[in-house]
This record gives sequence, C-alpha cells and structure tokens, in this order.
Amino acid sequence: MDSKQHGHDAEFEPGVVAAIAMHFDGDAALYQAFAATCAAQFTLDAAAGQLACEVGDLSGLRRLAHNLKSALIVLGHDNVSDLAARVEEQATLGDLRSACASWRSLRAAMLLLKTP
Repeated sequence: MDSKQHGHDAEFEPGVVAAIAMHFDGDAALYQAFAATCAAQFTLDAAAGQLACEVGDLSGLRRLAHNLKSALIVLGHDNVSDLAARVEEQATLGDLRSACASWRSLRAAMLLLKTP
C-alpha cells in the first residue's frame, strides 16, 4: 500500500502503512482522523493511568491497558501495544508494582507517538 494513496502525501512508518491498508481500506485521511481522536484520548488516558497507579486501582488500570492495546494495534503501533499487553497482564495478576512500572513505560511511549 502506498502511503500516498487517496491523494495524501504524508509519510508513514511501515507499521502505520500496513494499518492503513488493513484497517482503513487504504484511506490515509480516515486513518489520520482516527489517529487525531486517539491522540487526544491518549492525553486523558495518561492521566487516568497515573491516577490508577496512585490509588492502586488495578481493575481500572487493566481496563485502560486493554483498550489502549486494541487502539494501538489499529493504529499500527504494535510495539507500544505490546507494552499495553504487559500492563494488562500484570494488572490481571494483581501485581501493582510491576503493572505501574510497566505503565510508566507505556505512558512515555504512547505520548511520544507521532500523530499525522
């Protein structure tokens, strides 16, 4: 899939190009709209995850990580999605310390993602 399909000339990382082809039928503009919505939500999610760690809310952290895992896959950020899966697993196991340590890594990676 050429990232310049549908009249758009944005340059995308290979994982994003694959995600556009797989989840957005090659429509880069649709991907960009979804990514912009996700970027705004990621800011809110970063705060929610921090709060969950501060108050020991493993259930909330697990749900947040699960949702992020899915959104990140759709966006083509599989490596960051893997971090979310780790947080989800650790929260499910009841390991607050490890889950929050992994959350900090996920949060940092998530907030560094480029939005088209």
